[in-house]
Amino acid sequence: MVVAKEDRLRELLRRLAAVPAANDFGSARFLLAATLNAVEDELSGVPFAPERWQTDGRMYPPQDDSRRDVPGIPNVKRFRSRAHNTYIGMNGAIEIRTIGGDVLLSRAGVDGRTVWEQ
Repeated sequence: MVVAKEDRLRELLRRLAAVPAANDFGSARFLLAATLNAVEDELSGVPFAPERWQTDGRMYPPQDDSRRDVPGIPNVKRFRSRAHNTYIGMNGAIEIRTIGGDVLLSRAGVDGRTVWEQ
């Protein structure tokens, strides 16, 4: 079953909103990657092949080479993707924004604080 990318993104956001909060950066990053890979495995019809990320139509989790510091906010890291930025806090908070700045998802960490409340 192949589902359109926009619908897969909606499903990713729905699943991320429903899972328990992460307690640190590593847990949040793992949660995001595991959830995204599960959605794509189930709905994209495209096998996992990160080396083909530019051409295969599958969404992949943020990679280390796209990791950036956030100026003035040392407890948050930004991952740049084609159409959005993903911010992950050291407390496990996650925020996904479009390049235009629209917030698609804002999840507090286990401590109840969002990315920007670090």
